[in-house]
Amino acid sequence: MSVVRVHEVAKELGITSKAALMKLQEQGIFVRSASSTIDSLTARRLKDAFGALDNEALGSVVTPRQLGWNAGAVRPVTHQDAVFNIQKLCRAFPVAKDQQEALARLGSQFFFASPCKIKGFEECYTAFVRFSQAIETAFGLTREVLFFFSPHADLQMRTFNAARQVIRESSRDLTPDMMFFWSPDPRLREKLDDWSTGQFLAIPLILSDEDDPIAFISLIRDYVFSRDLFYETTPVYGERFFGRRKLLQELRDDVKNHRVTGLFGLRKAGKTSVLTELAQNLTADGAAVILRDLESLPSPPDDPVPDLLRDLVEDLLVVLRKHKLPTQHLSSLSVDFGIAEFKRAAQKVLRKLELSQIEVILMLDEIEYLTPSERIDVREGDMASVAQLLGALRSLVQENSNFTFIMSGLTSSIIESGRLYGRPNPLFSWAKAHFLAPFDRNEADELARSVGQKMGISVESGALGALFEATGGHAFLYRQLASTVVTELPKDSFHRKISRSDVLRAFEAWRLVMAGHMHEMVEHVKRYYPEEAFLLEVLREEPALFESMSRDEPLALGHLLNLGLVVREGREFELTPVLNVQ
Repeated sequence: MSVVRVHEVAKELGITSKAALMKLQEQGIFVRSASSTIDSLTARRLKDAFGALDNEALGSVVTPRQLGWNAGAVRPVTHQDAVFNIQKLCRAFPVAKDQQEALARLGSQFFFASPCKIKGFEECYTAFVRFSQAIETAFGLTREVLFFFSPHADLQMRTFNAARQVIRESSRDLTPDMMFFWSPDPRLREKLDDWSTGQFLAIPLILSDEDDPIAFISLIRDYVFSRDLFYETTPVYGERFFGRRKLLQELRDDVKNHRVTGLFGLRKAGKTSVLTELAQNLTADGAAVILRDLESLPSPPDDPVPDLLRDLVEDLLVVLRKHKLPTQHLSSLSVDFGIAEFKRAAQKVLRKLELSQIEVILMLDEIEYLTPSERIDVREGDMASVAQLLGALRSLVQENSNFTFIMSGLTSSIIESGRLYGRPNPLFSWAKAHFLAPFDRNEADELARSVGQKMGISVESGALGALFEATGGHAFLYRQLASTVVTELPKDSFHRKISRSDVLRAFEAWRLVMAGHMHEMVEHVKRYYPEEAFLLEVLREEPALFESMSRDEPLALGHLLNLGLVVREGREFELTPVLNVQ
């Protein structure tokens, strides 16, 4: 077995011999000095510990001298203005000079610096850094990263928020969910850890060894690898939103073509995330979007309409004030105004907004709270006000080219039933239904790879298959299983990857945690889709009878397929893996 001297390995990695000796000692290997020899296996382990990436990981061919963190090095800036501004930064904050030198040894560079442009924070400095290809690959970085320098010895959250504002308002394409932060505040680490969120990471520029550039790598690793970006309990949008591109385009087309539409899906399938992402897109196009969650309303048999009307008036007032338009039509409504008064006032508001070319999109989420079938007969029950309100909204759509609305929830009965609370349903055969199916395999793979990359994790193809097989692509279950796997990965390695065996090993613990969630999901299906729930029992208990019995319930079968509860292979039907989690 060949041997090599410690200092030779250190030189190859671009680190100090002292750092190499300390790492060997951590690994339980004692050598006398930098001139001592180690065998090739020990040398390989040492390189792995410092993140020496192989050609496949880098996606390019590198020479042996490039195998350290400086592989794919960024060239130093040469533009005179940029050099001058970086020098000004280093004079204002001498610590930045040390960081610049450490970064350079890692093949990374400051290439922009300037005083902070946010009013009131001009004494702070911003710098943009591009890391080497090796570092970007290891930690999932694809863009420039903000370094923010504050002179405040008692750092306040308003300064932290100003730094985040720099990212949002920058004309450059900065990494949106991460920044490095320095201030002389002795509680810097504690404050940034408190102010960071699961979706935004502020890394304190506190190095364990100022003379060791690898301290930068350890700092990034400790923070990036501590995140679990798969775990989500709230709606996602923007950079965190994955897949659903075809559905989003269809919903945008519905809005553009003035069609009322409904989005229906299982609990935790991602409906609110789709609405939130759609709202962001439409707002960027100049529309005024009102996203109203109905979960807080009184539920039938208590009448939810008076509370909903008041909420809608407040939402419309916000729109008018934002555009500096008169509000008297709404503010002059009587205390106990009803549906007819609301419609007349909304009509006047929409016509004023139309003159300013402002489109209003109303999104009603959790629509099942208007049609809770376990409490009242949705077809003939005594709650005519719900049908009257939907009729008023339909009239507003028909009479105003700048208004439409979207509904979202578990049950599609609100647009598929011919009667609604003893009246003809105003949305029957008029509104369009979309169903939110689980991710397809390509969407699921994109989610796993993209989110994993942001945590410095690669996902093997076998692991992708196992994640999809176990969850059927159900968004919530898929994220939760991936999260369970991530919590078991080592955090002291620079090369983290998820294999199929990792997924299978985490499966049982995940299944036990998810059993309660899945029971609740199935109960929702029974509550809002009784015919569909019956067919599921048939498929589970007597699968040979399913095809003939489902032929008599084509609408129910369509729901089961669209919701991803049943999958079809040729003429055969099977339960989705989701239903086997319990």
